[in-house]
Amino acid sequence: MGRRFEPVWAHTYGLIEQIIFSEDSTTICRVPIKNLGRTSTALAFVLIFTSAIAPNALATVSGTSCSQVGNQLLEGKKLFTCVKSGSKITWKYTNDNTSAFAPFPLMGPSWLEIAQQKDLLEKATFERAAKEAAELKVKRDAEIAAAALKARLEAEAKAAKAEAEKPKIQGLTIGNLLWGDDFKGNEGASINGQNWSARNCHRVPTSMGGGACFDSEVVYYAPSAIKLDGSEDGAAVITTTRISGALPSDAGKCLTGNCTFVSGRFDTHGKVAFQYGFIEARIKMPAGSGNHPAFWMLGDNINQVGWPYSGEMDITEIRGNEPTIATSATHYSTINSPNTCCANHQYKVAALGVGADTSAGYHTYAVAWMPNSISYYVDNRLISTTTPSNLGGQWVFNNKFFLILNNAVNAGFSGSWQNLQSSTMSIDWVRSYQVNGYGEVITQ
Repeated sequence: MGRRFEPVWAHTYGLIEQIIFSEDSTTICRVPIKNLGRTSTALAFVLIFTSAIAPNALATVSGTSCSQVGNQLLEGKKLFTCVKSGSKITWKYTNDNTSAFAPFPLMGPSWLEIAQQKDLLEKATFERAAKEAAELKVKRDAEIAAAALKARLEAEAKAAKAEAEKPKIQGLTIGNLLWGDDFKGNEGASINGQNWSARNCHRVPTSMGGGACFDSEVVYYAPSAIKLDGSEDGAAVITTTRISGALPSDAGKCLTGNCTFVSGRFDTHGKVAFQYGFIEARIKMPAGSGNHPAFWMLGDNINQVGWPYSGEMDITEIRGNEPTIATSATHYSTINSPNTCCANHQYKVAALGVGADTSAGYHTYAVAWMPNSISYYVDNRLISTTTPSNLGGQWVFNNKFFLILNNAVNAGFSGSWQNLQSSTMSIDWVRSYQVNGYGEVITQ
């Protein structure tokens, strides 16, 4: 016969018992686990393991020999106890009042059903996780593809914009963009310190010649007067203000007898130098008589050789009282004598009508600089060309130069400033391209 498990309720008084099978599976031992007191009742759920014993053998348990006094055997609903009678040890029926108890039926799923449900749950969980992973991968792939497409379109748009903005001048081949600053950043932020230094005024020769000022400028220069405007396209703004109270804490010295304004000046000296190229800026000039804005260059060796021997290229200067005219000039030394000033100073200047008020909107100002040739432009229109043959002095313009942007206040150059209260000079961008195969930018 096969073995089977039959669940029943069994109880004793005062004991919870553990059922232990013998090795031959023909007996079950009942071992006390915990005494609960005489008045307490413990119910135990037990599994009855029935061995392959013939049915007629069950009736003959009573009186048969057993091995250990005190062992107990549960057959069906009858309890037998191993007792000693005389010299024999036999099983004896023991009435423990459990024979009237009906078996307690098992409720709920079988172990097989539980295992099957567990397998189904695990399978569903796995399939759900796999589906979610696949959907996530599809989403991520779509995001990556969208980002790549966006980057490509932005790059193409940027390249198209750069190509559209590249100057187109008859007789010149404008090549690759070598360097530039679009002055993008948060509103009120400072200009890029890797490219520019904001200056105070001083005399030359001294360190950082970009701060060389002239006696006729009635301004204190202060770095705090130069800020980014925070616009989408970006711009650096120099604000010139009539002094009405305390000076800014970062204002420099006044190099004239009376400085009435605070303004800004910045340059690339000691950070970025240029040797040839098409160098251009897009600028909206300050409005009002007395303003003297300039976009210009000085020889990178000014601290060693002084001015005017270093050379100077004024890409543009605007007279505040003549805002429709752009002027350009080339300054030089008439003699081969470094650190000598100023009887040896001479310059060539030219002007061109712009056809509009340069303070009412943006215009481009540029120099096409090549070996032994300097040509100045406004809105891609030629102002003048200077070469060694028409200079009349020392040609030092095959050396490295640096850029300067500033707004001075100068009655001698730009008319009376008596009615000037404040003004702004906005620089949209500054760029350097190759021109006719020439052009180099040196970062330091």
